[in-house]
Amino acid sequence: MTAEPSPLAEYLAAHFAPEDAALAAVRTGHRDADLPTIHISAAEGAILQMLIRLLGARRVLEVGTLGGYSGIWLARGLAPGGRLITIEGDEGHAAHARAAFERAGVADRVDLRCGEARDTMASLDGPFDAIFLDADKAPLPEYLDLSLRLLRVGGLLLCDNTFMDGRIADPDADGADLRGMREFNRRMAADRRFTTAVIPVRDGLLAAVRVAP
Repeated sequence: MTAEPSPLAEYLAAHFAPEDAALAAVRTGHRDADLPTIHISAAEGAILQMLIRLLGARRVLEVGTLGGYSGIWLARGLAPGGRLITIEGDEGHAAHARAAFERAGVADRVDLRCGEARDTMASLDGPFDAIFLDADKAPLPEYLDLSLRLLRVGGLLLCDNTFMDGRIADPDADGADLRGMREFNRRMAADRRFTTAVIPVRDGLLAAVRVAP
């Protein structure tokens, strides 16, 4: 779910989300290894890092590591002594991510767990300060149920691809991932335990603060 960046997106990235060599290497590695080019944008990464830093987060969970691009941004936002647990279902992707974390100098604060997301989430103990959902979309309602058990009151729930390349608003569009995202969005919009907004960056970033148990 990535398109060629527009001139405005390139302007924003250059001014407000410049990549260092480690981040640029992840993007290059995606292309060279034929990994899916579905990682977040630099502008979205900068927003994630800022939100994690504002929260003072020490325990963050990411569901969907891919090549480690978003994980670097998240790890760099952690409070001193903080830790990111990131889950990836594909061992090949996980190997690329481990190398990326080493290059970026964040491997000491990242715990990468390779396995099925639902099983791994079910095995974790909370509380987490923030959870970023960026894996397959069909199981998103299940990821939400699991996140509710793990996320503390005052914590931040984040989810990528809220717009699904614009198909989310197309009544004729269908598919398992689209249905999963629609159900997730419906539940988040209605759940009074969260204050929820969507940041219209790239493919849409949902950000929700948990305000009640």
